[in-house]
Order: sequence, then structure tokens, then C-alpha cells
Amino acid sequence: MAQLAAIPPLHSNEGWRNVPITPTDEPLVPVDAIDPRIIDRAQYHAWGLPGSLTRSWVRAGVAGRLARAAHGLPDGFTLVVWDAYRPLKVQAALFDAYLAELIAVHAELPADALESAAARYVTPPSRSVVAPPPHLTGGAVDLTLGFADGSVRDLGTAFDAFVPEAETHAFEQVDSAVRDLRRRLYWSMRAEGFTNYSEEWWHFDFGDQFWGLVTGHPAIYGPAHGPSAAGPG
Repeated sequence: MAQLAAIPPLHSNEGWRNVPITPTDEPLVPVDAIDPRIIDRAQYHAWGLPGSLTRSWVRAGVAGRLARAAHGLPDGFTLVVWDAYRPLKVQAALFDAYLAELIAVHAELPADALESAAARYVTPPSRSVVAPPPHLTGGAVDLTLGFADGSVRDLGTAFDAFVPEAETHAFEQVDSAVRDLRRRLYWSMRAEGFTNYSEEWWHFDFGDQFWGLVTGHPAIYGPAHGPSAAGPG
């Protein structure tokens, strides 16, 4: 299998809240109905997080791009989705839990420094229609590469491992299977217009403000209505 190109320098997400949103009225669709080569794991529901959904959901435009990305992978590869549309209750539970971890370890730090450190990995919950958390829009998706049976491949860290190794470039200087798999995931998603959040190799965006900041386009997804408004399934 030919070696893939290196992952290029990635854009900081500083200033993403200032990206304008020109909203598109587009429904959410369930991930498990997109394509057989896309496996839904709904990880937060498996972990029992308050407010988590039994299925993962994405915007219809994101779904089409995921299907094309999956079919661009070599035989035997799948995309395994851990999370996508995320209700505010789940966003709040994640942020509060990680902030509590940081407080326990760094109790000497001021509150604003702790909240800023937590926001590196978990966007604070907000009902703002001009700067919603990316996962609330249905345009952000957390995913990895899997085998044909849906089991996940080793890309260096577990999902939501808030450690330096989670940075997308962490293995770029290490000639390894992990580096090659991260490159494969990155380029498969970039080919369909997604952008990657540099702190999390598994986090990709299309149409939200993270994506808009990198591409220079207005975001097309504001806060999404929950799956109850997304039709049957």
C-alpha cells in the first residue's frame, strides 16, 4: 500500500466563534442508516452519559460526505463513528466532568485558567445561536478507522483521551502504523471537504464554525433540532 502524504500544519481554532453562520435548513439523519461501511458506536450512550442518544446523527450533507469517504478507503476498512450531533445536556456533562478532573489536579489555578484548559478538549456548553458548540450543529463528527467487522484500529489513543498523544500530529515524526492510519483517516476525510481539529485526531467538521474558520467560508450549520425532529428511524 503506497505511503500517504504527511498531514500538513493544521489551523488553530482560535476565533471560531466569530465566523458568521448562513444557516441551511438540513435535517439530521442517523449514522447507522448511511452506508454499510459506516458503523455507529454511539460511545457516550455506551458509557451511560446523562442525556446521551442511543444513535449518532449528522446533517444530511455530512452523511453524504461520510459515505463517499468510507467508499474511498481500501477494502476491509470501515469508518466507526463515536459521536456526532450532541445535545447540550451531554455537552455540559462532558465539560463539567473534565473541568472537575482539572480542578482535582490543579486546585491552585484560578477558575478562568481551568476553564480555558478544559475548553482545549471540550467546548463549553452554550445555547448561543451565533456560536453554538460544533457538535450541537450536527456538522462535527468523532470517528476512527475500523475493520470490516466494525472493531476499531489502533490510532494511538482511545477516544476522548485528553493527552498530548491525541494531537493529530503527535505521531508524524514516528515511522509507524499509527502514523499511517492517522494519515489515511485525515486524507480520506479531507478529500470530502472535512477539516480536522488539531488537538483531537478523531474530530472532523463540515459546515460548522470550526470548518468555516479553516476554509474561510461562512458556516452553514447553526444549532440543529434534535433527532425527534429529524424524521423516522
